[in-house]
Amino acid sequence: MRIETDGRPAEPGDLFSTYGHFTAMQVRGGGVQGLAHHLDRLDAAHRELFDRPLAGDRVRDLVRHALAGTADASVRVTLRDADRVLVSVAPPNTPPSAPQRLRSVPYLRPFPHLKHLGGFAQLEWARRVRRDGFDDALLTGPDGAVAESSIANIGFFAADGSVVWPDAPQLHGTAMRLVEATTPSSRRRVLPDDLPGFAGAFLINSIGVVPVASIDDVPLPDPAPTWPR
Repeated sequence: MRIETDGRPAEPGDLFSTYGHFTAMQVRGGGVQGLAHHLDRLDAAHRELFDRPLAGDRVRDLVRHALAGTADASVRVTLRDADRVLVSVAPPNTPPSAPQRLRSVPYLRPFPHLKHLGGFAQLEWARRVRRDGFDDALLTGPDGAVAESSIANIGFFAADGSVVWPDAPQLHGTAMRLVEATTPSSRRRVLPDDLPGFAGAFLINSIGVVPVASIDDVPLPDPAPTWPR
């Protein structure tokens, strides 16, 4: 992994604070799908946390410098204070090859509209459900309403092929926004009793899209016939 701060090798002190925000993206062939959404996310969070904008041109230049000509990579842009931009470059990620089995857990991320640092609880829930044989945790509210997985948005297919996103506290993901722009979508409260009525479900983030095989003990249909395009 290569880590730079403002275009220079990162110092240890640049890595320690758990306050701040970030975005994570996949670079393929030197480009990023939904780059404008990543830059918008960073700017909006920077204004909220540090009371100032973050120039997209500056972020692009620093990402390009850190890539150093690498065509395919995982890139994370992190802001722990108002001024320093930290860019890490690692090997590219790919989505899981098998449909995912989710287990619901009673947790919602604090300040869920922000992709912020310090996500211990969601990672610990993910670790615990994987220990029990599931693939990921599905975060839910006190009444069981579905929100998101530990690292991805979840979408459900209605019978007409449109996508239903949970109307619950969650991150408005960059890949989710791309689907919203191309596929009829709506938001509504999704409870456990609603699951058998869907034509399938999928997880989506910047790494990719993967179908959901089941949630707890409820199997879900293969969403391939209505897969988002």
